[in-house]
Amino acid sequence: MVFQLAILIVIPIIFGLVVVSPFDEPIEVEPTEVPQEEPGFNPLYILLGLIWLFFLIRVLRQIMKGTYRVRTRI
Repeated sequence: MVFQLAILIVIPIIFGLVVVSPFDEPIEVEPTEVPQEEPGFNPLYILLGLIWLFFLIRVLRQIMKGTYRVRTRI
């Protein structure tokens, strides 16, 4: 059960580290014409997103049924 929660927390953190660029000071550059290109398609993002969605739906279904429990070992 804890593994599912870890997946739900770790995958968005990975998305944030990979996709969001660090803050840089703006550099004054003369505007130039940018060619119209499609953004790069990376299937890894879609795969991670689908895995995250699967675990989210699974945990939410277990919570709604009342079968989701986090066990503590003493």
